[in-house]
Amino acid sequence: MSKLNNFYYLVLIAVVMGVFTRCTNHVNPPVDVKFDKNVFRSGDNGDNWCVTWGEDDLLYTSQCDGRGWLDDNGKQRDFMNNRIWKFSGGPDEASFKPIWIDKSPDYSRTEQEHVYGSIDSTDSRTQFPPQHKLDVWNWYPYGIVSIDGNIYQFMSHCGEKHGFGWFDGTQLIWRPKGEDNWLRWNGSDANSNDKWFVNHRYNQLFFFNESDLAFSFITVAQFGKDYGENKDGYVYLYSPEGKEKSNRLNMARVKKEDVLLRDKWEFFENRNEDGSVSWVSDINKRGLVHKFPKDWGFYSWSPSVVWNEVLGIFVMAVAGTQAPGTGGVLEDYMHYKTAGLMFLWAENPWGPWTEFYWNDDWYADDPENRLYLPQLSPKWISEDGKEMYMIFSDAGRDFS
Repeated sequence: MSKLNNFYYLVLIAVVMGVFTRCTNHVNPPVDVKFDKNVFRSGDNGDNWCVTWGEDDLLYTSQCDGRGWLDDNGKQRDFMNNRIWKFSGGPDEASFKPIWIDKSPDYSRTEQEHVYGSIDSTDSRTQFPPQHKLDVWNWYPYGIVSIDGNIYQFMSHCGEKHGFGWFDGTQLIWRPKGEDNWLRWNGSDANSNDKWFVNHRYNQLFFFNESDLAFSFITVAQFGKDYGENKDGYVYLYSPEGKEKSNRLNMARVKKEDVLLRDKWEFFENRNEDGSVSWVSDINKRGLVHKFPKDWGFYSWSPSVVWNEVLGIFVMAVAGTQAPGTGGVLEDYMHYKTAGLMFLWAENPWGPWTEFYWNDDWYADDPENRLYLPQLSPKWISEDGKEMYMIFSDAGRDFS
């Protein structure tokens, strides 16, 4: 499809892990990657695209900044900071079909003005100084997962005091199996008019101002269709440690039936010498499950982790948002130069993680590509497990 200008795109590319080595424990870990250069560009725009495989056999994805796809009348939609989509078909132009979810909550800034005057004057928006008014309302979707027919979506909040780009907390919304309406984790309506206001009595965040701003943007390990390939009953989640220490990876777990219960969550502490793992209930006692290279933009190390059932391994994809020396890690924006791309594998979701591919100047089909937040599809995996599809955003020449 033809490339549009000045936005991010949903882009699909085949990742062929064509070289393997035999281990004594019957796991065949990949040691290299080859790429199919036949890139499919889906049209229109947005970014992030965290993806999960639903019970209905459709893929669900969380879209940040963009307009998504055209409406049924062929018209461009309003700009959205966040949106949940689903799509059918495979990774090709002929069968790929995006599907609008009517009641998916829209927390975009463009939707706020019509409720501003209708919110009671005692609402918490009065607590914030004018210069932070918009920051209070910024929400961006990251991790999404389908479990037993329920769809869970983690919404990152752009902080009321830390400044633009600093996530300080996470809201959890969900759609119960067989229903159209979306709820917050605490049972309130996710579409109610107070949805933008962080400290409103109906809108408590799931995580908020944790130490080092951990778990302010979350991704979820994917286990096949509707989490059906998971064997131990746990949901596994990852989060870079805030903004200043984003190359340090945190991890959490929770029983599938307890996802909405914050006090049931456990946090990775350490791997023990005997190979076992220690988990703690106190988020402040958490340890690091992995460390990535330093000096890349702080959005870089939000991982996509997919269980590859055939190979019996977890595969992780991560990408730097700017090359060292091309922009400040914290304050300057990304995409002055294309990103680095890394793949890792592990036998367990907590690792240890082994790098098997790293290219600090990767592009798909054009040196002007700007790779952003690659995501591995949990559905589009070949029968032998050696071919997977990577979904990513291309910032193109927008920031060159």
